[in-house]
Formats: sequence, structure tokens, C-alpha cells
Amino acid sequence: MSEYSMFESKFIGRNVSKVKICDQSFGAESFLSGTHTSQTFVSADNEIILWSVGVEQSEEDVEEPTMSKSSSISHVGDVMGLDYKGGIAAAASSNGSVSMYKLDKMSSSTGLEPLHSWSALHSFKSGRECPCTDLCIEDNIATCGEDGSIHILDMTRPTPVRSLVSCDSCTLNSIIWVSPQSVAVVNTSGQLKVFDIRQSGTQPIQKFILSSADFSSLNCLDKHPSQHHLVATGSYNGVLGIYDLRQDGVPVTILEGHSGNSISDIKFHCRSPDMLFTSAYDGTVWQWNGGKPHQGAGDSGEQSVWFLADAVKHRIEVSELTSLYTQAGSMSGYPVNCLDVCNNMLVCGGDNGALHLFYDLHI
Repeated sequence: MSEYSMFESKFIGRNVSKVKICDQSFGAESFLSGTHTSQTFVSADNEIILWSVGVEQSEEDVEEPTMSKSSSISHVGDVMGLDYKGGIAAAASSNGSVSMYKLDKMSSSTGLEPLHSWSALHSFKSGRECPCTDLCIEDNIATCGEDGSIHILDMTRPTPVRSLVSCDSCTLNSIIWVSPQSVAVVNTSGQLKVFDIRQSGTQPIQKFILSSADFSSLNCLDKHPSQHHLVATGSYNGVLGIYDLRQDGVPVTILEGHSGNSISDIKFHCRSPDMLFTSAYDGTVWQWNGGKPHQGAGDSGEQSVWFLADAVKHRIEVSELTSLYTQAGSMSGYPVNCLDVCNNMLVCGGDNGALHLFYDLHI
């Protein structure tokens, strides 16, 4: 079971839709957050904020984590997707556009500097704009939207280098790169699909379904940090699915959690991938601890515990990290929309208008 010794909340007066911890190129003790509008904070403009994380001594001589705003920039529309890599951040908007920013810790403004934007990338056949629901950055930026389309953006070009228009009849909820040539998406019909962006058509090269008896929406997905054929998804009905992209069909492992409440985000821990973290609309964040990898019979290397989870479900430990502040009432009744975890830090946010930081996680 994971333990934490330091916890901090910061009320920002806006619903938090996305968070992303910056990688080592900018500093592991920094993260980005994005917001979305709501009836609760209807007068608040949406923005992307760069935060720095530190540790201070309290009056009782106890170390306490702090979150300080380093920079912010206004954002048109709700922030639907947020990613960062190598000093570049990108945000997806509910108006169908994508914006790219440069982060420079050496600049005088500690900056979020706008670099480029792609307007009206996603739209319905009627021409009406629709949300760009998610994006991810590798060498290029991959986006998906409510129009069932995928676009590949070269950061130096004004138009997409590849577009798979209406490649799905359903809303695409989330997207990840699984190789330099392919992306994986999940949709509102409970399907996981893989597309080869080099192919001229719009048909997936692989298709998976969570359950033939249940077509609950798949809301989010993440890939194993070292075994990219291993993908985890979170569903509307609280089911965590583990897929092996080398095998078509159904998940290799299914786990139920969050009391059947919709899973909003899912992340493998980057250095301890036997641990998964999920957030949900019931206001909770869970850690799934599968333990150490197992030696597969006849295998030369270790096999991920997530392939064996059906056989060792009784050994998977689940910790509810949010219990500390849920009991205090600060998240009770409000969804947790997003999370990110890196090294010893986990940050999450939701519809209570606050960010929550778990620092000094003992992984």
C-alpha cells in the first residue's frame, strides 16, 4: 500500500479539468493545470496555469508542501486535453481548436509563451465546431474529438499532416501514441481502437471491446511506460481494463472499482508500473498496487503483473488516497476530473475548484 506524509490543497476558484506534471526538461517539481467552466464558477475565465512545487517549514517545524503560481495564460473554451513534453505544452479546447505553448524556466516571465494554434480542427459535418476531447505529444501532436476524427499535427506546420476524418461514428474520448506510427483511442461505445497513421484509409488496424454485454463508454487510457503493447482503460461504470495490443479482442484483465462510478482518468506510475492510479466522479483517487512483476514460465524476462491479474486478484492492494480529504468534506460530492503522477508526487483536481497535491509518496 502506498503511503504519503505530506498533503496540500489550494482553492483556485475554477473547476480543474486537466493536470500534467512537467518532465525533467523543465523540472519534476512543476506542473500545469487547465480549467473548465461550470454553473458554480460561471464568471471565471478558463486558463492554463504553471505551478511550482516546494517544501516549507511550518511554525511547528514540520515540512509542508506548497503550490505557487509561476505563470498563467487565458484559454478560449474549456481545457479538454493537456500534455507536455520537452518544453512544449499543448491544450485541446471545447471549441475544436488546439493551442501550443513554450515553457522556458530561464525567461523573465517564467513563461507560458504562445507558439501556434490550429483553429476549428474538429467540427461536425454541418460545419458546427465540436470539442477536441484530448491530445498527446510525441514527435507530433495527435488529437481526437467528438466528431470521431483524428488529426496529426506537425508542430512546425499550420495544417495537419494527416487527418482521419470521421474514422469513428462515436465520440472519441482519449488518445495516446503507442508507437511512432500508431495511436490508440477509446470511444463512447466501449471500444479501444488502434490506427496506423501511415495508411491511407480510415479503418483501424486493431479493435477491442471491453465487453460484448456492456457497451459502457471508455473515458480514458494510458500505456505502460516500458511495455507499450500494454494499455489500461477506465470506463463509465468503474471498470479498469488491461489490454495486450498483441492480441485482438477483449481485455486480458478486468478489475472493478470506485463502487461502479465513472473513472475519469488513469495513469501508470512512470517508474513503478506495477502501480496504477485512477480518479473518478465519486470524488476518489485510487492506487492499484499489483506488486512486483512475476517470472513467466518459459520466459526469459519478467512478465507484468497486469497480465496475471486474473490469477492474482487477491494480491492486488487498493488504496484510496483521497480518503484524507474526502472525510474532511473538501471533495465530498464533487468529481475528481483528472490526475497525474510522477516520482513521489501526485496531483489531482476536480469540480470543487481546488488542486490537491500528494507529496513524498512512498512508492
